[in-house]
Amino acid sequence: MKRKTRIIQISGIRGLLMIAFIGICLAAGFIVFPGYLAMHIWNYIASYNFVGNSLPFISIYQGIMLWSIFAIACYMVNDKKKYLVALKNSSELTEEELKKLMDRIKIQAQSANSAVLKSSEIKTFEEKEKTNNSTEVKQEEVKK
Repeated sequence: MKRKTRIIQISGIRGLLMIAFIGICLAAGFIVFPGYLAMHIWNYIASYNFVGNSLPFISIYQGIMLWSIFAIACYMVNDKKKYLVALKNSSELTEEELKKLMDRIKIQAQSANSAVLKSSEIKTFEEKEKTNNSTEVKQEEVKK
């Protein structure tokens, strides 16, 4: 089936103004508005929940920075790896759950051990020179 496609053509000042308008709307919607909300939430918590105003009020710029820190932290934590958090005592776990947990611990320990083993293979500069010198001497003996 053939679809009709529309091509957006940007030309002239009208196209540039349209791009600027779209950029400003996106910035306002995804940066400024959440920053504005973060500012008001912070100021509400600072003024009503703490006696003696121990927390300072923040401006819109600081609210945007607070929002960006929150967004970056969520992005960093929310990577492709899945995390499992179980709030149970070990006595409440069934045999199957305990076996799965132990298998996961073994897999993680093996990956950590392989990294440690690889780091132990790192040689100092002097050790490398000694091995290079000994291999050169052996090669010269073989040539004779």
